[in-house]
Amino acid sequence: MRSRLGWPTAVLFGPALGWLAIAGAGSAGTLLDGRAWGPIDRAAAEPVGAATCRDCHRPQWESWSASYHRTMTQPAHAAAAPFAGETLEALGFVATMSRDADGTPRVRIVDDAGEVLLDVAVELVVGSHRYQQYVARIDRGGGPGELWRLPVAWHRGEARWIHLNGAFLAPDGEAGSRDDYLRHLARYNDNCIFCHNTAPNPGLDAAGHWQSSVAEWGIACEACHGPASSHVERHDSVARRLWSVAGPDGSIADPGALDAARSNDVCGRCHGQRIGHDLATILAKGDGFVPGEALDAVSRPIFRDSAVGGPDGGVHGEFAARFWPDGTPRLSAHEFQGLLLSPCAELTCEQCHDMHGPTPAMQLRRDWDPTGTCLSCHASADLSAAAREGGHGGHGDAVSCVGCHMPRTTYGLLGGIVSHRITSPDPATLVGRHDAPDACTQCHVDRTRAWAASQWPALGFDAVEAGSPEPQESWAPRVVLDLHGGDPIQRALAAHALARPEAPVDAATRLSWIVDAMADDYAAVRWIAWRGARDLAASTGDGRVQDELDAYDPAGPIEARLASWARLRGHLGPGPFAAQPERQVELEAQRDRQAIWIGE
Repeated sequence: MRSRLGWPTAVLFGPALGWLAIAGAGSAGTLLDGRAWGPIDRAAAEPVGAATCRDCHRPQWESWSASYHRTMTQPAHAAAAPFAGETLEALGFVATMSRDADGTPRVRIVDDAGEVLLDVAVELVVGSHRYQQYVARIDRGGGPGELWRLPVAWHRGEARWIHLNGAFLAPDGEAGSRDDYLRHLARYNDNCIFCHNTAPNPGLDAAGHWQSSVAEWGIACEACHGPASSHVERHDSVARRLWSVAGPDGSIADPGALDAARSNDVCGRCHGQRIGHDLATILAKGDGFVPGEALDAVSRPIFRDSAVGGPDGGVHGEFAARFWPDGTPRLSAHEFQGLLLSPCAELTCEQCHDMHGPTPAMQLRRDWDPTGTCLSCHASADLSAAAREGGHGGHGDAVSCVGCHMPRTTYGLLGGIVSHRITSPDPATLVGRHDAPDACTQCHVDRTRAWAASQWPALGFDAVEAGSPEPQESWAPRVVLDLHGGDPIQRALAAHALARPEAPVDAATRLSWIVDAMADDYAAVRWIAWRGARDLAASTGDGRVQDELDAYDPAGPIEARLASWARLRGHLGPGPFAAQPERQVELEAQRDRQAIWIGE
């Protein structure tokens, strides 16, 4: 029998009496305290800050403190860059990074005539893992609260400044053009603020001015668990804390205890770009999403065919460039969409990632085993011969489920990253097509798709009939075709694939191919190729090539870059199309018809 409050009667008149004695008679501890036992409206709760959470959850607080989530947004004093007078020349402008008398970082940008384009104090820093971006207060019509991401960033791995053209996929632009130089000057208030902070509120008022606020800079506890004031108030009761040992009390969300859809929604809010249902309210007050509730109640994820202005009307095609023709995302920050498109509906982000684990980079679980994750649903007896021990041409131990079913066909953060759309490779359907990479040839970089399709029986699958290959299929390996004739994302991913140490082709051959991308007209492609070429050259021991690569600047003047590339080509010998230059011309014409501009 249960009491009207929902407690077992035996408990109420048994152990509960002991709890009353422990708790005392104050308002903080009685069993009948409505704050401790009554219903909770979590949407009405307020954030309390990570320092409050630390009082009861110190191990979780410590692991979060070591994460890149915590340092996603910080005040200017946390800048990773020296700001000690460094300069960066790009597109005919010179940026100088220094500090004011009080130590505040400052960015000053002038043109070749010395005219000032920007001279601003840095207020916020964004990111701390791969590269760090900087935000300054600039009034461009939105009032004194208007914040803008600056067009220069500090690359932590290389310990150098880069223009954001070197991080995002954009053509070089015209030297001296202010528009081209400032193309990545993005307003923080209605853009970056949403996914880089806890409880963000853009605060756009009726006058069109920004009064933005956040509960906490960076991704803190309540970004994933929800506002915690009701939780803190409820657990002010000793009795309620003791009772909660038996299970959650509904005052806070635990993503690991939610069903798959609600758990993934927590991550999908930031790791899956979205369109809000009520943009005016979101810009004025924030999106109102509470972890544990349905994310689609406040916004919808962007897909290839999504329309701006409504799900069934408005402008179509705005987002097509972010996806491959089959709808698979090809940019980072769309991982949620990839998972939604996958057949593994019950898979959660937390089965691979641990927000409180020991590895901040990628936050993969300590004991993560990609094959084991798959076997949680797929019986080993059902696996193909290619997936079993010793399969995949005898390389079963070196090729996990992820390698084939989540290939590196996504661009992000100056490299290739795994796709979060789980698919089965089928190279035969792509033979003769030039609009997307495939799992097989992104690894077997010296092979064609026709070859990959021919290997199907050797992997234990039924033979498949490939479409008639177009002439390009026999010109060169698929990755080389992409490097010369693909769109900017294909070229970036091809360069990344050639540089991966596990690629089953000797380093000298891959080095000879990859240097051609150092003459690309997209800085991000050149950057990936240059870093990959350095790694490959180190393994070949060619000192002349290493010296040339050390002197090369992927963001330097075009004349210097092309001269450096020509010297490298001379050291390495003829390129893959030396004997068939007309084919290289055709590929490059195909490439030039596919110009795109995409910021992450």
